[in-house]
Amino acid sequence: MRLDDLIAVERLHLRFLVGAEQADREVRWAYTTDLLEPARYLRGGELVLTGMMWHGGPEAADRFVASVVAAGAVAIGAGTALGAVPEDLVEACRRRGMPLVEVPPETSFGAVTEEVLGSHTRRRFAGLARHRDRLRQAVAEVAAGADFAEVFARASAQVGVRAWVISSTGRLVAGDGEGLGAGEREWLASRALSWPLLPHTTRVAGAGETVVTVRAVATSRSHPLSRWLLVCAGDEALWGEEERETVAELESVAVLARGRLEERWSTEARHLEGVARLLAAQRFDEVAALLRGTPEGEGEDHVVISAVMLPTPRSGELTRHVVAELVAGSPGAVVTGDGDGDTLALVPVPAGEATRAAEGVRAALVAGARVLEGGLLDHRLALGSSSAARGVPELRGAAVEARHARRLAELRGGRWRVIAGAEIDSHELLLASVPEEVQSSYRERLLGPLIAYDRDHRSELVETLERFLEHSGSWQRCAAAMHVHVNTLRYRIGRVEELTGRDLSELEHRVDLFLALKLRD
Repeated sequence: MRLDDLIAVERLHLRFLVGAEQADREVRWAYTTDLLEPARYLRGGELVLTGMMWHGGPEAADRFVASVVAAGAVAIGAGTALGAVPEDLVEACRRRGMPLVEVPPETSFGAVTEEVLGSHTRRRFAGLARHRDRLRQAVAEVAAGADFAEVFARASAQVGVRAWVISSTGRLVAGDGEGLGAGEREWLASRALSWPLLPHTTRVAGAGETVVTVRAVATSRSHPLSRWLLVCAGDEALWGEEERETVAELESVAVLARGRLEERWSTEARHLEGVARLLAAQRFDEVAALLRGTPEGEGEDHVVISAVMLPTPRSGELTRHVVAELVAGSPGAVVTGDGDGDTLALVPVPAGEATRAAEGVRAALVAGARVLEGGLLDHRLALGSSSAARGVPELRGAAVEARHARRLAELRGGRWRVIAGAEIDSHELLLASVPEEVQSSYRERLLGPLIAYDRDHRSELVETLERFLEHSGSWQRCAAAMHVHVNTLRYRIGRVEELTGRDLSELEHRVDLFLALKLRD
C-alpha cells in the first residue's frame, strides 16, 4: 500500500507534516511502539505508529527518528491524543528525510493498522473478484475487516448451503453451533488428521446421522495441525456443478479470512519479539511498552504458556500457529517466540480468579492437544503453563515457571504433554532445568552399560532396577511383584551394581540411578 493511498482514506483523517513528496513509498506493515529506539523490532517497510511517550526533548526526538531510519521504515505516524506533534520531531524527520504523518485523536492506531493489513489482503486476493456476484460482497467485507463469522453465516444462508468452519482442534470458527455440536466438531477435526486426502465425505453419528463433506481451508502456510476445515452438509459426489462452485466460493471466503488471521498472528509475533529476553533482563518498562500495543494491554493478569514442537528444526511457525489455535478461545491471547526457538503465549485472565483461570487455560490446552493427537505422527507437542501473573513484573517468574513445566513435559514423553507449573515436584523441577546435553550425558553414563548389556544378552536389568527402586529396595516385595526368586533378583541387582559401579545399599547411589531412569526418553 502506498503512503498516498493511506492518506487518501477519508475516515482516517491523516495528513503529512513532513515528506509529502515521498508519498509513493510502499508501506508493508504498520507497527505500534513507544520505545525510544525501536529498530531491533523493525524489519523494514513499516509505518511506525507512536504515541510519543518516549519524547523528552530534541535529543530524544533525534534518537527515535534515527533508529526508525536505520531500520528501513518508510514513515512515522505520530498520534496526537496526548498533545500536538512536537516541533523538534518534525524537524528531526525533515532533517533525516523521514515522512511524518499526523494521526488525529479520533483515529486509533488499530484503525490505521487494519487499513494497511486490509490493503495487502485485498491485493493478495484480488482474483476472488471473479467469483459469483452473491459472494463478492462477502469477500469484500472480509477483506475490509468485517467479522468473518457474521459474513460467513449470512453468505452461506444466501446461497442455501448449510456449512461450518472449524479449527484443527474442533473450535467453531463460523457457522451454526447447534447444527454441529462440540463433540461432533472435535470428532471431525480429529478424524480429518488421518484422512489422506480432502475433500472427504463422512457420516457424523452424533449430528442425526448427517452426511457431510469436509474440505481443507488451505493457505500457503497451511499444515494439518493448524488449518481450518470447511464442513458442508451433503455428499459432494451428489452435488451439481452449481453446488460445487458455490461451495468453492464459500471456501475462498474462508481462505481469505484465514489469510488475514495468519497475517495478524505474524504481526503480533513480530511486535512481541524479545519479550522473553526483556523479562529475563528485568527490563519491565520495555515489556510494558510492547504490551500496550496488544489487544488487552499491560494491565491484565496473564497465564504464560511455553511450547515446543519436537523435533524443533523448521517447526517454529507451525508451533506458533498450533498454540494460537489452542488459545483462540481466550480473547486477547497473543503468541510469539520466546527467544530460544520455542513459542511463548500470553493469555489474559480475569483478575482475582488466578487459580481457577490457570486451571481453565490448562484444561483448554489438554482438550485441544487431545484432538490433535492423531496428527502428531512426525512431531511431539510439549506445553507448559504457569500460574496467573499479576502485572508485568510477575510475568518474568511466570515465564520461567512455564518454561520449566514445558521441559518437564518433554521429559515425560508421549505425542503430547501438558504440564502446569503447580504440578512440578522438587526433583522434576531440578531435572527440567538441566540442559538437554547434560541430561543426555548423565543418562548415558549411568544407564548406557545396562542398556547395552540388555541388548546383547536379552536380559532385563533396566526393568529390574526400575522395579527394585519402586519397591524401595525390598528384596521380598520386588521379587514377588516380578514373579522371580529372590536369588534371581539378587543376581540381577549384583550385575547392575557391577556394570554401573554403584552400590544400591547406599541411598546416594540409589538417587543417582533413580534420576537417570527419570531422564529416559
